[in-house]
Amino acid sequence: MAPCGIGLGHITRLHPIAEELNKRGISTVFSTYLDGLEYAKHNRLRTFEAVPLNFRVTADGAIDFKMTAATAGFSLGIRTFLRQVTREIQFLKRFRPDVVVSDSRASSLVAARLLRIPVALVLNQFRVEIIKRPTGRRLSLHDRLFFFIANIGWLFIRTAIQLVWGTSQVILIPDLPAPYTISLGNLAIPNRYNGKVKLIGPTIESRNGSATAKRSARHVLGFDNNRPVIYGAVSGPKIERGVLARILLESFEQLPRGFQVVLSRGAPNGSKKSYREGGVKVFDWLENQDDFIRASDIVVSRAGHGTIMKSLLYGKPMVLIPIPDHTEQIGNARRALQLHVARLIDQNALNGETLELSIEEILNSEEYRTKAAEIGRIAASMRAIPTACDIIENLSSRC
Repeated sequence: MAPCGIGLGHITRLHPIAEELNKRGISTVFSTYLDGLEYAKHNRLRTFEAVPLNFRVTADGAIDFKMTAATAGFSLGIRTFLRQVTREIQFLKRFRPDVVVSDSRASSLVAARLLRIPVALVLNQFRVEIIKRPTGRRLSLHDRLFFFIANIGWLFIRTAIQLVWGTSQVILIPDLPAPYTISLGNLAIPNRYNGKVKLIGPTIESRNGSATAKRSARHVLGFDNNRPVIYGAVSGPKIERGVLARILLESFEQLPRGFQVVLSRGAPNGSKKSYREGGVKVFDWLENQDDFIRASDIVVSRAGHGTIMKSLLYGKPMVLIPIPDHTEQIGNARRALQLHVARLIDQNALNGETLELSIEEILNSEEYRTKAAEIGRIAASMRAIPTACDIIENLSSRC
């Protein structure tokens, strides 16, 4: 199991698949890095530490393409990738797997193909894009020239990445069927790969999002049934998590006292005990996040694919704050907005007033709750985990 280690979304959607494979008597081992490695250690998963790949960010959590290019560069990026592939080959020779499950990891896919091991690729972003130009600041002539050249160069890199994705035996998309596909704008998979693409739904185990389950979760967690519950879920890479947690906490503290607000900072190695900051109940990490989502009226979060999938599975409308200049999250958020299951706030505009307006609009409109519940029923009817495991087992039988 080789999930991308940037943020927690990739490893958290492979973890349930690994658990189901283990129940079937199949051994699994993870290869990951950074946030993924931290999560794997926290959950005591058998894990190899892979060569890390990361990008630089600005003080407000936006992706800093210029600094990433300056510190990595093309030649250094190639060398890092080759180091990744070499390390993955070492892991694969040590563990000798029948199948590699790669979640958005090109290096693991290439290593497996070189060793002639079948690969199941899990992703929700086949066509990887970069921002045309950063938002929130004026660009100098030098900056405009840099982004013009970068976007031309990225066309070739993007094509190379797509060719790598296409070498897998099967491509598993953990998303919803049309017309409810969240990552629609990020897929654009060429027709020649249609035979290997399987849309399986969200790989999440718990699925009870009924009104009865909501009342039960509220009772267990100690919430008042007569007041709205707002759950803030911070996710993403470590630096971006810190930025959002700070801004979101400040915004939550400005909300009227009629709301019951919970904030999870999304730090796997943090304390599991809650503490109060103003009127907000704060956790560093929640083992039972599903219960809090189930108990909530609205989820406030980044626009990561995994968080959106889990919120929709429980029929919860959302307020989404994408990472600035993060094309995948911006695409996810806009798609959720089109489906009338979320409101979108730019991080630079996030404060108590804008957050309250978005929350009140959702609470006062039946459409958001109805649409989220409708999509939740569709998501709950899909058997993503057993379907993925069946496909993986079938690949192993071809060895």
